[in-house]
Amino acid sequence: MAISPPSDIILDVARAADPERLKVATAKLDQLAGTAGTAFADLMPKASETGAALTALADATPVVDPAPSAPFDLHRARLRLQNETALASRVDDAAAAAGDRRSKALESFEAMVLSTFIGSMLPEGAENVYGSGTAGDVWKSMLSDQLGKQMAKAGGIGIADHLVAGHVANLDAGTAGAPPLRLAALLSTVPRI
Repeated sequence: MAISPPSDIILDVARAADPERLKVATAKLDQLAGTAGTAFADLMPKASETGAALTALADATPVVDPAPSAPFDLHRARLRLQNETALASRVDDAAAAAGDRRSKALESFEAMVLSTFIGSMLPEGAENVYGSGTAGDVWKSMLSDQLGKQMAKAGGIGIADHLVAGHVANLDAGTAGAPPLRLAALLSTVPRI
């Protein structure tokens, strides 16, 4: 599993950008690229005008919900966060504490499963990257643990949600939970890599 952090960050930012702002920024960069060899002081009035146009466009453009095909929508994420915060303030403290403990436990479980998946995907013969011997094994283990925790924190692959859907009634009622065979059957539905 290889990543390229600079290009991944740039692509994430580009996906999150407003299409109109992206067009204005692209036009500005094209304009500046066409003026290679021009003195910096000569470019500043043009850049200021473009910046003012961008600010005016941002102020005049109403906030609309973009197409659902957008991979990340900052406006929708902000609204979801506001709604979740408003709903969370209505929940009494005892229920919130119980739900918080449950969600942390399920998130930790998903992090452990993801850590195991990631650990098995890391290359075996990469001593020049991770180090050799016990130190390399410890480093790979720590790396897979942290990646698993961050992936689970970001939503994971749905293991915790799947467990919640099937076992909320048992957890709320205080029963022992599903028998081991049901849990094994549930875990067998998780896709294997």
